Amino acid sequence: IHGDPHLGNYSVRKGDAEDTWGINLLDYGCIRVFPSAFVAGVVELYRALETDDRDRAAAAYENWGFRNLSVELIEVLNVWARFIYAPMLDNRVRSVADGISPGEYGRKEAFGVHKRLRELGPVTPPREFVFMDRAAIGLGSVFLHLGAELNFHALFNETIEAFDATELDKRQKAALKKAGVPLAA
Repeated sequence: IHGDPHLGNYSVRKGDAEDTWGINLLDYGCIRVFPSAFVAGVVELYRALETDDRDRAAAAYENWGFRNLSVELIEVLNVWARFIYAPMLDNRVRSVADGISPGEYGRKEAFGVHKRLRELGPVTPPREFVFMDRAAIGLGSVFLHLGAELNFHALFNETIEAFDATELDKRQKAALKKAGVPLAA
């Protein structure tokens, strides 16, 4: 995914077919490749939040690389996760902020989570988590600035419906090899 998704890193182009459009992605220095196991954790956390399954959420966080998870820490991480996943958990057409001003959206959650993590700390988030969180916030901001109103739930579920970590791993390796990007050791 793109690690710096703001409107300056995208442009829109007319597609080949009539009435089609495409998106050009700019600034390839910010592209992050996530291990398929980490992506599986993204899907698992979504499913955990969807079913309010704390054990499944804990397993997803551990899969990402969080360690020494207490019940309190899982609850704090879940506050932030519910904020990030909120548009995908709500099966209706809506904006990302859903009636909250863009300047206020997420402020209360971020402040509360940060405060609580300091109290429970120290907490060292896994590197991939930091990049994913930044990308999620950036994409949310893009959707807010565009005034997008979509059924994020339907779009996300369609995307993850046939998710297979093994297949993703194979496709990633093939794409990176074809592009001449060295595989991490």
